[in-house]
Amino acid sequence: MIRSTSLNDTNMAAKKTAKKVRKPSEREENWAARSRLRRIEFLLWWRGWIRRSDMMRDFGVSVAQTSSDLQRYHAINEGAMTYHLNRKRYEASPRMSCKLYVPRFEDAVEEFFGAGMTAGGIGFTAPAGGDARIDAVATPMRNIDPQIARRVIVALLTKQWLNVKYNSLNSGQTAKRMLAPGALGWDGHRWHLRAWCDERKAWLDFVLGRMSSAEWPDTGLPADLPRDDDWETMETVTLKINPGLDKERREALRMDYGLAKDTLEMRVRKAMKPYLLANLFLDAESGKDLPRHFVMAGGRKR
Repeated sequence: MIRSTSLNDTNMAAKKTAKKVRKPSEREENWAARSRLRRIEFLLWWRGWIRRSDMMRDFGVSVAQTSSDLQRYHAINEGAMTYHLNRKRYEASPRMSCKLYVPRFEDAVEEFFGAGMTAGGIGFTAPAGGDARIDAVATPMRNIDPQIARRVIVALLTKQWLNVKYNSLNSGQTAKRMLAPGALGWDGHRWHLRAWCDERKAWLDFVLGRMSSAEWPDTGLPADLPRDDDWETMETVTLKINPGLDKERREALRMDYGLAKDTLEMRVRKAMKPYLLANLFLDAESGKDLPRHFVMAGGRKR
C-alpha cells in the first residue's frame, strides 16, 4: 500500500533536515572574525598592504564580508591604513601600531619566504623553492635512533626503568646503564634525558644520540627515588656585557639583546645552567671540561 505524503509530514521532514545542518556558534563566529582581523593586521604590518582578494582567497569569504572586515579593522586601528586608489589596495601607515597581533619576525620569514623556525630556534626549515633571499647557518645534526627515542618516551610516560648502552664522552667508555627517566632537556643543540642512574646513584644527563641500544621498558620505577633537586631548582643567571669593550660596542650589544643597562638576567634550571653558560662561550664558568668535538681539516680556509 502506498501512503500519500501529507503537508505535515513534509514539514516534519524539513525540520529534521534543518536540525542536521549545525549553525556555527556565536563563539565560533567571533573567533573566525577575529582571525580575519588578525590576518589583515599581519599583512599590513609585514607586507605593507592588503587587497580584498587576499582575504577572499585565504578565508573563502565574499566581497561584502571582506569589505565589512576592512571597515571594522579601520575602526579598531584608526590611521593604520589608507586606501590607494591607483593600486586598488589598502596600504599601511609607517606609524602603524598593532592592536590584535604581536609581531614575530619568524612569522614573516615563514609567510613570505617559506622558511620555518620552531620556538626557541630548535629547528630551521629551508624554503622548498630555494629562495636565495634567506638561509641559515646549519650546524651538524645530532642523530637520534627512532627506536631508541621511542623507548625513551615510553619509559618516561609510563614511569619504567630504561636499560641502555651508553657511549660516554666524559669517561670515554661504553657501558650499560639502568636509568629512571625523569625529564627531557634541550640544551640548544641536542636532546638530553635527565635520569637517575642506578649505577652512579645520581641524577645525570644522558645525550640521546649517544645511546647505541635500549631495551623495551617493562619494569616499574620504585616510589622512593630521590628528588632531583638540580632539575627542580630554578636559578637566576646574571650576565654583564663585557666591560672591556668600548662604549660603542657595548651600546651595540645592548641594542642586540634589548637591554636598558649592561646586565641581563635569565631564569634557568640549575641542571641546565652549565649548557646555557657553554652556549654563551663561558666555558670556564660552565664547569664543563669536555674535549672539542671538531678541529679544522686541511688548515685554515680563506
